[in-house]
Amino acid sequence: MKIISMQFLATLTALTVSILPASISTAAEHKIEPLTLARVIELSSADAPEVRLASSRIAEGEAKLAGAQVRSLENPSLDLSAGPRTGSETTIDLELGAEIPIELGNRRDKRSAVARAGLEQARHATEDARRLSVAAAVGAYYRVLQAEERLGLAGERKAVADQVLRIAQDRHAAGDAARFEVNLGRTEMARAESEIAAARGRLATARASFARTLGLPSAAGLQIAGNLRERNFFDAIQSAQGSPKRADLSAAQAEVEASQAAISLAEAERLPDLALRLSYKREGDENVALGGVSFTLPFLNPRQAQVQEARVQHQRAQLAAQLSQAAISAEIEGARKAYAAAVEAVGRLESDGVALQQENETLAQESYRAGKINLSTLLQLRKDALETRQEYLDRLLEAAEAGVELASACGKWTTTN
Repeated sequence: MKIISMQFLATLTALTVSILPASISTAAEHKIEPLTLARVIELSSADAPEVRLASSRIAEGEAKLAGAQVRSLENPSLDLSAGPRTGSETTIDLELGAEIPIELGNRRDKRSAVARAGLEQARHATEDARRLSVAAAVGAYYRVLQAEERLGLAGERKAVADQVLRIAQDRHAAGDAARFEVNLGRTEMARAESEIAAARGRLATARASFARTLGLPSAAGLQIAGNLRERNFFDAIQSAQGSPKRADLSAAQAEVEASQAAISLAEAERLPDLALRLSYKREGDENVALGGVSFTLPFLNPRQAQVQEARVQHQRAQLAAQLSQAAISAEIEGARKAYAAAVEAVGRLESDGVALQQENETLAQESYRAGKINLSTLLQLRKDALETRQEYLDRLLEAAEAGVELASACGKWTTTN
């Protein structure tokens, strides 16, 4: 009986896993696998909400293309009438008519051209959504790394505050320090504990934002792996020559092609609507068969407005493509300069500021232990050191975010890290 139960549970578990939504299964994978920069790029390029929504528009474009390729937008019509004729003899009159529309001006091919250009535009728009989504996810990833480091820094502050408080209490007990130094030590301890709580809140917010960029319902269990100081990926982009054609520019150019095709379609739709007509009539003993054509007379509505509108849209699309190309060029130039400046700002603090402040903090603690300085002086020196390290973390995040902007501007999101 136990064997049967175990087999049943195993089968039930397998069925449950097989019907889990893809997002839940993916979230479970994220909880196990550490998210490196390369993994974040891979996941966001495929699973980000904006990418998935944009991909659905490709299916819409394919459906529109299939609808545009039908032989005619109008279906043939069939009319049937029958009724009795009363007189010396009762007979049945019958009338049957059919109308088959014919499109002039090769409208089918022109409709297909419009739909095909729209589909191409949707594909490029999806690629651009992928570029922006990856940038958002990578930026959120670096903000999580910085929040983790700030939490670690807060923990170090508490450890030092605890040590300083013990020294103050020992010195006060020995009569070498006043009571207010113990109070200062306890105040610093309270501030350190408060900073830890605030840092945990910032980390929770950063993790939630990061999960949202990946389309996950929760950040619980996410493991982030990386180094806020690692910039090899962005440095390679900065030193690369030239820049590839971005997807948003390709989408703008595809809109130009779609608007050009729309002009041709609008001009073709100015032609009269033509239809073949066939009819058969039976009146008493007489049979009558007729054939003919019907066509519209575009006197009251020559459909010139549709052509003019399509031409204006084409001009707007051309202008948008030109402006997009200029904006992309300026964006890349600005991103390169901003990244270089951000990296320089980090280097300034790395070379002198952080190391010297840490050395000063160590020397100050030793001096306070030896009674050479009071606690107020020590806390002031520690405050300066903490502010320098926090500023350093801010500069690191700014450099990472500038690198994200550079990669997004250049449209390069491929890494083997």
